[in-house]
Amino acid sequence: MCFFRQLRTLFLEESAIAYEKDGDWLHELATNNTVLETLNFYMTDLTKVRLEDLELLAKNCRSLVSVKISDCEILELVDFFRAASAIEEFCGGSFNEPDQPGKYSAVVFPPKLCRLGLSYMEKNVMSIVFPFASLLKKLDLLYVLLGTEDHCVLVQRCPNLEVLEVQSDVFQLFVTFNCCLHS
Repeated sequence: MCFFRQLRTLFLEESAIAYEKDGDWLHELATNNTVLETLNFYMTDLTKVRLEDLELLAKNCRSLVSVKISDCEILELVDFFRAASAIEEFCGGSFNEPDQPGKYSAVVFPPKLCRLGLSYMEKNVMSIVFPFASLLKKLDLLYVLLGTEDHCVLVQRCPNLEVLEVQSDVFQLFVTFNCCLHS
């Protein structure tokens, strides 16, 4: 697929993909492209993606700064994160073993990461964000499984936050909580 060679952005977020033959599209992209900066297939039903292709893409595209993927266990992304040293934005992944939070200590996010959105994150695994929370400028909490107090704990650890995405009911509670603190 020669059109993949010079592609800098691939944006499929929330696309309705009726038929996914295989995950070869990502393999073709990973082997034929060295200039990709943005890959986004967040909130799609693309499920045949091979994680080794995602890792290969990170190795081959040194200018890859934004990756938004569909749901896959975050533990399976350890090698991808290690290879993706330039990543500044990551969304996707999921926590399939929240009852075993110790397992997630193996996940080390890229050092330049400053925009983050994790899916299905529960209270007992949110500490995965704490080590780099002060670096975050954008935090997407739309698809987490946290209570309002947990949201507050996490947001308080993000002093440089410029963009916060939350459900509207959580936002209303934030506003009320913030008004009570400053009145």
